[in-house]
Amino acid sequence: MPEMKYYIVYASWKSEYRGVEDYKKAMEKWIKIIEGTGCKVMLWGAALGVPEDALCVIEGSPDKYLKIPVAEAPYTNTRTNVVIKF
Repeated sequence: MPEMKYYIVYASWKSEYRGVEDYKKAMEKWIKIIEGTGCKVMLWGAALGVPEDALCVIEGSPDKYLKIPVAEAPYTNTRTNVVIKF
């Protein structure tokens, strides 16, 4: 049965983060918050070929994904593509 399973989040890093080391520290904290909802961060990094400079791929059910407190994210101006797994 098809299910909404993965969320590809494109975003821009918040201005207080400057460089890879800041991104790593911020994402360590953010991943713990996401995992607290029952979701899992599959990968994160730089987004190429799109206007945004950050990318985060999250796995989880829609009800768990909606529990992620987006205001606490180290990035802003997000857009998300949902992947349906067959």
